[in-house]
Amino acid sequence: MSRLMLAERWCLWGHVLSMFFGLAGLLWVMPHPEMLNYLPAGSTLFRWSLAGGGVAYILLGVAAVGIYGFRKLGVKALLTFFVPAIAISLTSELLGTSTGFPFGEYSYLSGLGYKIAGLVPFTIPLSWFYLGISSYLLARDPSKPPRAKR
Repeated sequence: MSRLMLAERWCLWGHVLSMFFGLAGLLWVMPHPEMLNYLPAGSTLFRWSLAGGGVAYILLGVAAVGIYGFRKLGVKALLTFFVPAIAISLTSELLGTSTGFPFGEYSYLSGLGYKIAGLVPFTIPLSWFYLGISSYLLARDPSKPPRAKR
C-alpha cells in the first residue's frame, strides 16, 4: 500500500472516529453532563471536544477526501474544483454573516476555529469543498477510467 493511500486511510478513520466521538457527546454527555464525573479524563475530553473537536473532524475529512480526489482526479482537476469551491463558499458566507443576505441573519460561535474577517470560521469553506467534492466523486460515471494525474 502506498504512503498516499495509507495517509488517506488514517485521515478517513480519524474523521469517522471524531464523528462518533462528537455523536456520543451529543447523545450521552450533553443530556447527562454528570457522566463526566465518572471518567478520570472526562472534563479534559469535554474541554478538548468543545475547543477542537469540530476543527479536527472537518480537517480530517477534507484531508481524506482531498487525498482520494488527488489519486482519482489528479492535482489539476482537484485544484480546479477546490479554488472555486472555497472562493464561492467563503464569499457567500461572508456576505451572509455580514448582511444577512441571502440566508437571513446568522453568526458562528467560536468552536469551529479561527474566523476569517472575524465572521466565518476557516473550516466552513473547507466543509463546503468537502461536501461538494464528495458528491462529485460519488456521482461520476464509474464506467469511465480515472484521468491520469498531472
